[in-house]
Amino acid sequence: MAYTEIVITRFGDHLVSMLLKDGHPVEFQCVSEKNKVDIGNIYIGIVKNVVKNINGAFVEFDQDEIGFLSMRHRQYKAGDEVLVQIKKEATEEKRPMLSDQIELTGKYLVLTSDKLSVGISNKIHQKEKKQELKEMAEPLVTQEYGFILRTEAAKADKEDVLMEADQLSAKYHEIVSKRQYRKAPHLVDTNYDALEVLVHDIKPGSIDRIVTDQEEVGEQLKEKGYEVFLCSYMAGDIERRYRFRHYLSEVFKRKIFMKSGGFLYIEQTEAMAVIDVNTGKSIGKKNQEAHIKKINLEAAKEAARQIRLRNLSGIIMIDFIDMKSKDDEKELLQVMQHYLNGDSKKAVAVDITKLGIMEITRKKEKNPIFRQISIDILK
Repeated sequence: MAYTEIVITRFGDHLVSMLLKDGHPVEFQCVSEKNKVDIGNIYIGIVKNVVKNINGAFVEFDQDEIGFLSMRHRQYKAGDEVLVQIKKEATEEKRPMLSDQIELTGKYLVLTSDKLSVGISNKIHQKEKKQELKEMAEPLVTQEYGFILRTEAAKADKEDVLMEADQLSAKYHEIVSKRQYRKAPHLVDTNYDALEVLVHDIKPGSIDRIVTDQEEVGEQLKEKGYEVFLCSYMAGDIERRYRFRHYLSEVFKRKIFMKSGGFLYIEQTEAMAVIDVNTGKSIGKKNQEAHIKKINLEAAKEAARQIRLRNLSGIIMIDFIDMKSKDDEKELLQVMQHYLNGDSKKAVAVDITKLGIMEITRKKEKNPIFRQISIDILK
């Protein structure tokens, strides 16, 4: 099993963490101390405007804070009060994405009012365990909410899972009841834990150690049961040992070179992320097709790494080098999915189009890293 380590430091008014597997960075997380709008927060909002042609409404969920709410579950009119939860951060072009379907996340379970059923984490593969968990959770489902069993539930005692279900249910009813006597707009619950974000939602016992030069953060993590090593911020210990600034600056680069001499060109637009694979100086003189396949397979691994490092999400298009063999294309799609399976977010290699472009979808919550933090802070 890979040696897992998390390094946490500060850049300006941002706390940034780097997840490493056997010394290699695989993911960054960023928490802004200025940002008051956090994913997961629940508000009583007031509908300001309804846009019928897109079946949505603009809701003031906090003082002078407006978000977009899809009306696929229920129709609203201006002046209605509605319980909403932030699902996606605002971007330069779009307001925060809201939902009237509430989710409460625990260690073992997610309570959700979106589906009145039992869901099981895709990372639980044993059929017998999945059936056992489903049978345990089905009696917990009500006419108001259902449950999703997280990966940790497979290793937990039944009593602990059921206890958490009771706690989440009580919290849900408390949140719903507040709607009756609080005036909109109003923050009802902060279902957001900055420490959980910084530890990449990894529980104590599943990580070898955390290294930080932020004393307060370190002490809080120790209280939660993590193995924490404190070092000096003023002495620059983290930069000297881990080259944090170097690895973080990589997510701002458009051009990423591979060992073969080929390279990836990465571009993020408002609609999608685009990755272009190029042979560069890598030229196969003998078997051209085998050489192209080799570069594409190398590019698939690096693309999956960059997608997670940069937190690219939504629709991702990868323009691989054209291959004549359909079997090679099929293999490339399977290999890509294999690498995506190691991601902390759900990511799917959907298809390869007739133009040879691979379509990928990845669950979108927070903005790409380069939009969460400025490269100027790293200089």
